[in-house]
Amino acid sequence: MSQHLRLSVPLLVFATCLGAAPRAAVAITPEAPEVKAVLDKAFKFLETADDTRLGGKCLIALAFLKNGADETHPKVEAAVQACLQATRGEPAAINNDIYSTGISIIFLCTLNPSKYHIEILKLRDSLVLRQKEQGGWGYAQGQHAATGDTSMTQYAVLAYWEVSKVGLGLDVPTTEKVGNWIIRTQDPSGAWGYQGSEAAIVEEDGKRPKVELVKQAGTRASMTAAGLGCLHMVADLLKLTELQSERDAKLPPAVRLLKKGGAQAALSDKVDVRLLKAALERGRGWMGKNAKLEQKSFQMYYLYGFERFQSFQEAADGRFLKEPRWYSEGYTMLKKDQLEDGSWKSDHPGLDVPDTAFATLFLLRSTKKAIERSKAYAEGLLVAGRGLPANNQEVAIRSGRIVQTKVNVTAAQLVEILHQPEHRAFATVNGDLELLRERLVALPPAELPPLLTRLRGLVVTGVADARLSAVRVLGQMRDLSAAESLIAALDDPDWRVVLAADESLRSLGRIVSPSNLSDKPNKTVRQESIQAWKRWLLNIRPDAEFLN
Repeated sequence: MSQHLRLSVPLLVFATCLGAAPRAAVAITPEAPEVKAVLDKAFKFLETADDTRLGGKCLIALAFLKNGADETHPKVEAAVQACLQATRGEPAAINNDIYSTGISIIFLCTLNPSKYHIEILKLRDSLVLRQKEQGGWGYAQGQHAATGDTSMTQYAVLAYWEVSKVGLGLDVPTTEKVGNWIIRTQDPSGAWGYQGSEAAIVEEDGKRPKVELVKQAGTRASMTAAGLGCLHMVADLLKLTELQSERDAKLPPAVRLLKKGGAQAALSDKVDVRLLKAALERGRGWMGKNAKLEQKSFQMYYLYGFERFQSFQEAADGRFLKEPRWYSEGYTMLKKDQLEDGSWKSDHPGLDVPDTAFATLFLLRSTKKAIERSKAYAEGLLVAGRGLPANNQEVAIRSGRIVQTKVNVTAAQLVEILHQPEHRAFATVNGDLELLRERLVALPPAELPPLLTRLRGLVVTGVADARLSAVRVLGQMRDLSAAESLIAALDDPDWRVVLAADESLRSLGRIVSPSNLSDKPNKTVRQESIQAWKRWLLNIRPDAEFLN
């Protein structure tokens, strides 16, 4: 089985199957004045709207965040308080529904994953505990207690994806289970239903695994968009495929080849890439032939899932249209149906507020923004966030990344940027740690300690890429005072940080023997390593105090 196989399914010009409405004269994008006018009306309504459920509050707040609001916005503050209240106990005590749990995770990951990492991980762990044995999520009791629910499962998987992309770790076994469940519950036509009826994945001696799909009840476009979105996310999480960002597509060909050459190996061989690829081909074929934007039920919920599927499909194909036909038609439909107060009337009682939030997330291209943000966390780009400087003498390639060599910033400013993942130069600083080290080494002795202290704090409080950068720089600076923080980093949820912390500690201790840690997580070896490094430090500094 290939460890890293990029999907190469035939391109389906999906937009042509969604009707024959005339093309707008002006490009309809989230930035278009016409779209902004519709959004302004909707947000005016949401300013005074409310929902008593955790998921409803977080959905409203997420819409405001995607529209540029920050933590001071009243709706965001209200959602944060609801999340804090929901996570006061241990993960097993969190009993909010799967939708609410998933949406609250997405909201906190979008808001500030560093500040709220404890709450995020509690919510994530509550999802792990509630995953059904077959791999999906669903009702805990009642007539559907024995089956997985495609609708609920998509929100759990989206939450997993968001948690992983902000660097708070990935539970590989649960991701493998849900990936195989999605593959097993596809209808032979390529669609998905509401409650999954499972087929078996058969492994015959000497032959590749195969799946004999069974008929699914209640197949429809909303569930098929959910199933396809889940498969794309699982493939990305397990590194079975590689998503591209729109920035990638705009880079020169030589640069794209360089970036592609740095692809990481797959994290799992328990989800068969061939079966996953076949499921995506069938699902995309079904959507191309059958899906329409206008639905008879749960219209806005569908639009949110449909934009997610389309955004992941774009990123998987590396094919980005400035004005997708489906988006223009969705905008036209939403503008026509928007009420005078800015809301949309739901086809189900009591759902006008969440449906209005769903509509705004569609218009804002919420998932596309999340994918672009996830790529920015993980890749070193130029200060402007895209493209190359006009003078190629100002560009260098360091550690497989393109960096700008003439950057007029101080060491203090670079450290400050590492504390601000939303800063447009955040990816640049992560991608050029040599620059930060050079600036630190050049400082007068009196100015260095406060910055090293900030970096030591970042090891345990920053987003994943910031933690990784801090760990690496502290090792390069051979800052023995950082040993406690580096040992704490050995328990980091992101295995990259663990390996970097071990490497930095070995640099501090000038230890040249091979590390006991492997490329893949191992809880037993990790704990042995932590105890060994603690003993090492206590031999040097008996008064050392270890971080919890």
